[in-house]
Amino acid sequence: MMNLSVTPRVTKILGTAAQFTPVERLTLAKLLLDSLLTDEEDEQDWMKMSLAAFEKDWDNEEDAIYDNWRELYGLSTG
Repeated sequence: MMNLSVTPRVTKILGTAAQFTPVERLTLAKLLLDSLLTDEEDEQDWMKMSLAAFEKDWDNEEDAIYDNWRELYGLSTG
């Protein structure tokens, strides 16, 4: 694990962030992460990893019944 020293400036920002709602803190975390992932190749790697995780979670026998959801609910493909 990386040993980080927290500067007074970061301590001040963390104090302010502690007053944020959970959604605001998550938004801030995403924005900070996005600011580090400026390389398009890095962003594509993240997208591939998240897509693989999503597919693994949804591509299973238990959820296979929903693969033909239009047919299941009597809807046309159009």
